[in-house]
Amino acid sequence: MSTAEQETATYDPHAAEQRWREVWERLDLDRTGRRARAPKTYVLDMFPYPSGDLHMGHAEAFSIGDVVARYWKLRGHDVMHPIGWDSFGLPAENAAIKRGTDPREWTYANIAQQKSSFKLYGNSFDWSRELHTSDPEYYKWNQWLFLKLYEKGLAYRKDSWVNWDPIDQTVLANEQVLPDGTSERSGATVVKKKLTQWYFKITDYADRLLDDLNQLEGTWPSKVIAMQRNWIGRSVGADVDFVIEGHDEKVTVFTTRPDTLFGATFMVVAPDSELAAELAAGSTPEVQKAFADYLADVQKSTEVERQDAGRVKTGIPLERWAINPVNGDRMPVWTADYVLADYGHGAVMAVPAHDQRDLDFALTFGLPV
Repeated sequence: MSTAEQETATYDPHAAEQRWREVWERLDLDRTGRRARAPKTYVLDMFPYPSGDLHMGHAEAFSIGDVVARYWKLRGHDVMHPIGWDSFGLPAENAAIKRGTDPREWTYANIAQQKSSFKLYGNSFDWSRELHTSDPEYYKWNQWLFLKLYEKGLAYRKDSWVNWDPIDQTVLANEQVLPDGTSERSGATVVKKKLTQWYFKITDYADRLLDDLNQLEGTWPSKVIAMQRNWIGRSVGADVDFVIEGHDEKVTVFTTRPDTLFGATFMVVAPDSELAAELAAGSTPEVQKAFADYLADVQKSTEVERQDAGRVKTGIPLERWAINPVNGDRMPVWTADYVLADYGHGAVMAVPAHDQRDLDFALTFGLPV
């Protein structure tokens, strides 16, 4: 090429990128196993939801993972850097419902589009290790793992309150319920509904998880360790049995301060607990109606809202009496939304002289301190 031709030639980035992508693909540079005797490194990015094409958030997140993979390759490691699609995700399902298309057709068309876009990014994925979580070859291992957990007694069923979309007829995660109490899917007002749910007994491993966090001191950021400890949320205390007049079974209360039993002046049970329903059913018709109305109101609130310490306290008396086991005092039993059914046993002994929430409740309703 002459000097004049060089001066007038223009750089075509699209043509150059296309040419080099074809070269990289032909040479299969990113396939795992090209360096059989090299140290092995596994780099796993999150799997994207195939509910549309990629966006700048994908470019940011996956470029960082790509930097890590390329760093170790340049250090001489044999890097396994797979890619997959979280194609059982709710965003993909919602997008298909919104467009009135078959979820499988919509999902796999998006996967093809996102795969094409990823190749424009030039990420160093090993495309021979591409995964789709909606393929039987993948989710059969989810099923296998579930069966193993079930065989070990770590998967169990129980009735629990869930967020229910009455139009879409489906359970919603808390994140799918908008601040105004409507569903992000259908716009319907979300209601609480008790359904049989599957649970994993992760609490069997809570102590081990919490204690082993000590091994990470100095190697993990302190704030991350603190967040993990708070998430596990172990409380050390005692179970105390109370007798409720006219109720056949003793009621167990968990407390971190059994030394404050002499200061307990009333009992509070979670309105969405089975105990509250049983106690209300054994009370007067007026209490039964008041309880049903109160429960309906409580079910419009999220657990986060109910645990807000600054929230105005609400509750109703159940006109039942519990016996303080250390002094024999008769204590009125109330139901209030600041007690959660899934914490402890769904009932608390209220000690307003030693607990701020109990004090706020006592002052609101004129209960003894």
